[in-house]
Amino acid sequence: MRTTLRKASLAFVGAAAAATLAFGAGTASASQDGPYVENANGSASAWFQANGDTFWVGDWKKDGYSTAAVWAVMTPCGGFNPPCPNFAPNKKGANTGVPVKYDLSENLPLRYRACTLDSHNNLKSCSDLKSAIS
Repeated sequence: MRTTLRKASLAFVGAAAAATLAFGAGTASASQDGPYVENANGSASAWFQANGDTFWVGDWKKDGYSTAAVWAVMTPCGGFNPPCPNFAPNKKGANTGVPVKYDLSENLPLRYRACTLDSHNNLKSCSDLKSAIS
């Protein structure tokens, strides 16, 4: 009798696990805010907020450069297929922080850094590269 009950309970647990895998266990999301980053002299900062797909970009010094979160997802972009970079700019000037919103696919891995840019959008000084999930 025990063997029959044990087999029946294992069959039930196995069926429940298979149903969870097939249909999902709810609306869980893997979105994850990214860490706050700054370039070496602290003039540029960036942070990715997953809820709302928003980059917060800071320009903290009056140095003649604008700032941006320079970010990419792992999609091909010509040449040898490097990731396509995007710029989330802060053109408001020194001592400002601005939100730059996007409409990204859910659970999209992305990487970003905070940079200063010259007037031609050439990167001058950037933070380390960090990751987040939309």
